[in-house]
Amino acid sequence: MSVDKVIATDLDGTLFYPKKRFSMIPKMSRRFLERFTDDGGKLVIVSGRGRYFGEKVANNLERKVDVIGCNGAFVMVNGEMVKETFFPTESLKKMISEVRREFKMMFISLFCKHRNFVIDIGTMKMMPRFAYRLYEISQGTYHEQVTKSEKIFYEELEKGEVYKVLLFVGPRKKSIKRSGEITELLSIRYPEFEFAWSNQAIEVTPKGCTKSSGIAFYLDYNHISNDNVLVVGDSGNDISMFESYRDNSFCMAHADQSVKEHAKHTIKHFSDLEKFVYPSVEND
Repeated sequence: MSVDKVIATDLDGTLFYPKKRFSMIPKMSRRFLERFTDDGGKLVIVSGRGRYFGEKVANNLERKVDVIGCNGAFVMVNGEMVKETFFPTESLKKMISEVRREFKMMFISLFCKHRNFVIDIGTMKMMPRFAYRLYEISQGTYHEQVTKSEKIFYEELEKGEVYKVLLFVGPRKKSIKRSGEITELLSIRYPEFEFAWSNQAIEVTPKGCTKSSGIAFYLDYNHISNDNVLVVGDSGNDISMFESYRDNSFCMAHADQSVKEHAKHTIKHFSDLEKFVYPSVEND
């Protein structure tokens, strides 16, 4: 059976749900994606993460995977970079300085062209550093390729090749609400950037870089109709693609209600997409 579809999926809380710290992708989701891609369907990762994780997922699945990374700041097709957008350096430096001064972030990090994930360790006190190390260990296969250095953080900032900034508010559950409130405030204060909240963190990208804009570029680049894409996610940074591709939008059931209300469908597991892709075939 030939499938002329694109699945554009978020990672954390979506394809990586429930978490499998050794195998990465749950067995049912893996089986469905193998079937889908072998039938000619395209899998596109649409994530706040950098290019490192796109390659990691492709290797894990042993299938071709395209990547829309850092919430649309870059697009990779067939392993080649076809679109990149960087922050204006001086404006970004000003914003980071003001955020550091006014808000108590657990840490601030950059996703860059040549370094996957750089944390300004100067913003972290000793206990948060220890807590973050424990967090890293607990992530297993989901662990990012991280550089923790105040010096390198500022060197990368000066280079002007930054795709995304991550403002981590804190590890506690109440930080989710606070990150949403700060996101609204920063969106008004800095209209030259895009802000999206993702649980306890705030993601900042250059103006015009959202998951929705990344998908639009990808579809146009590959001459694919909007009707042929299914989008699936679970957090605030997925809302833009839910709204743009409403008829084929799927939100995870564990997502916050404020996110779910933007999607047309709700699914419990990523593998539940199988009955939408193969409606005439009885699933196992």
